[in-house]
Amino acid sequence: MKLLRAVALSLCLLMGLGLSAAHALTANVQGVALEVDETGGFAGVCVVIAGDYPGFRVIASEAGKTPKICIDKTRENVNAIEFRNVTFVATEASDEVRTVDFEHDFIRGPRGLVYTSVRLKGFFATATGVGVPTGSQVWFTGMFNQAGHNETIGEELAQSVGQVLDSALLSGETRSQFVLSGPRTLKGELQFTLLNEGDKLVLESDSAVIIDNIERQY
Repeated sequence: MKLLRAVALSLCLLMGLGLSAAHALTANVQGVALEVDETGGFAGVCVVIAGDYPGFRVIASEAGKTPKICIDKTRENVNAIEFRNVTFVATEASDEVRTVDFEHDFIRGPRGLVYTSVRLKGFFATATGVGVPTGSQVWFTGMFNQAGHNETIGEELAQSVGQVLDSALLSGETRSQFVLSGPRTLKGELQFTLLNEGDKLVLESDSAVIIDNIERQY
């Protein structure tokens, strides 16, 4: 009897661990899978994405900060995942499209008719800061999943850098409405090109996939 109880307890613990892992924030940077940090001041809330990847490096936008993707827990009754202090720097000349994916399962939160939004804020820059990295591009898409069904939030945000300085500034937002009735998943996919070594894509913390503006609760 004691053995059976021990086995049952072990199975429950394993199932519990599996459930927790299923709801954890994850990210994938150019094929490198990353998970939430289990230690430090943002344990279980952020995925640190600093480091070197094929063709580019991820560094902090501000000295002393850490580049990461985080669940935003500062908003009341809102689900959100955002970039924080993230700068992508090309380490080689290439027109290859680079990809960053992330997702998180939210098992609690608001219910009712809500807006969801995708925001892309930041800018492109050259290694010297002179001119703009003409030809660089960025695409950002947010996804909402509920009951196993994926829906794109609004339209894909996309921008190409031209000859003028303003074309390097990012300030896009797209929205959709959904009815929240239970657990849901938010996903994001960022793709970009940096054509010359040293070119940069700097993301502001407003770059995020968000459930906001609750219209009616029940």
